[in-house]
Amino acid sequence: MTNKIDEKNLKALAQRGLSLLRLTENRWIELEACRNRGTKFSLTFPHAISHSGRPNTLVLIATTGRTHTLRLGLIRSIQAISTLDSRVMFDCVLMITPRSINALVAGVTSATLRGPINKLKSETVEFQPVSKKLGEKLIALIAEVPANAAVFQRILAEVGRPKYYENGHALQENAVNLALKAFGVVDGAKSVALPGGNTAIGAVRLQEDAVIEHDARWIPGWHLSNSDLTGKAVFTRRGEQLEVFTANKRPLEELFGVDLIYLNQARGSLVMVQYKMMEPKGGKRHRIKNGVPNIEQHEVREWTVPINAQFQSEMERMKKFDNDLSPEGPYRLNPGAFFFKLVRRHSAIKSAGIMLTLQHLTQLIEDGCTTGSRKGLSISYSVLDGHYLRSDPFIELVRSGYIGTRSGTTEHLQTLIEAALTGGRSVVAAIQSAMEGLSLEESNRSQVPE
Repeated sequence: MTNKIDEKNLKALAQRGLSLLRLTENRWIELEACRNRGTKFSLTFPHAISHSGRPNTLVLIATTGRTHTLRLGLIRSIQAISTLDSRVMFDCVLMITPRSINALVAGVTSATLRGPINKLKSETVEFQPVSKKLGEKLIALIAEVPANAAVFQRILAEVGRPKYYENGHALQENAVNLALKAFGVVDGAKSVALPGGNTAIGAVRLQEDAVIEHDARWIPGWHLSNSDLTGKAVFTRRGEQLEVFTANKRPLEELFGVDLIYLNQARGSLVMVQYKMMEPKGGKRHRIKNGVPNIEQHEVREWTVPINAQFQSEMERMKKFDNDLSPEGPYRLNPGAFFFKLVRRHSAIKSAGIMLTLQHLTQLIEDGCTTGSRKGLSISYSVLDGHYLRSDPFIELVRSGYIGTRSGTTEHLQTLIEAALTGGRSVVAAIQSAMEGLSLEESNRSQVPE
């Protein structure tokens, strides 16, 4: 089934402008033989020609020779690299229908566009802008072809990626990227377009020269063996298996109080992460122009996360499942499943954030370290005083199996996860009810449906 294109976002993208890049068949063969197989590449032009396009605008790539092909992509960036030349980075490049410029412009019937069409067909410059009105019409014609929907989905997901921690979507994107990086999927980037745009799996970057649709495309070395609308994707590579879940206000989050769950099959370990936004406390504020909308920057001495009723409720849910059912199993520095990642609001998505275990946070609360002047609870940088994990060390510990649940707990939690995904809120309610009066192991035996 073809995903529906977001017409409002597509119109906004079309209004940014369109450029045309002409390539010979031999040049395209060279690009296709490179690491990214033509999905991402850069070319250099004199400054004046380079600025025929603008970053984050669309580009048509027409290849001529024995055969004609037409591709649509995104101009990622334009950067001066010498006194005379600039480098233009093209990304998210995929083949579209129709297969040639002539076939595409044949669908334009407006008499007012005949001049721009003739100019486009007669000129031979390698890289040039397309007139605004003609560009919008050509993009509309391409979008009318159902087979091109996946191309637009990929580009729209890329230009719509959040750059700052402003909302839950930004947190989810970072969460999935953290999980993928922990399993070695660390190369640059192509976006994933799965149904269910509200899940982070629908718009994260995976690996260069790769794009995955719900109907299963490929990643070099990895295979998407299963995906569904619950926010779950299963990847396999050389005997390894990576499972990524995003709760996204679904039954999994209701059950465990977490945003992200990922499973290291090779080590038999499972780790769950809850994201929390750190808010500025005190200091001055000012706004800077950095795209739309403008970003408010804070000059602060402290960042804190309020431990409110919702936060405490999430911690209580986590504690119900925080038992080691196989202490005799593989060695762990910490056999707990639950972690918190704290990120500063408005900070860049690529910023590291800090990691805390559930046990560490619980100890801080019990010791009174998180009590504020008005007896409210909050976590702050000054209280932690560097006593936390950064994301990269955390990733290495997950990858090596030094943290996360052992086999018994992992199997139990897997059972609960699958039950919650397939049974929805009714199963979540049954599990929660069982947890009130039974131990974790007893609950697994008596309440989870087979």
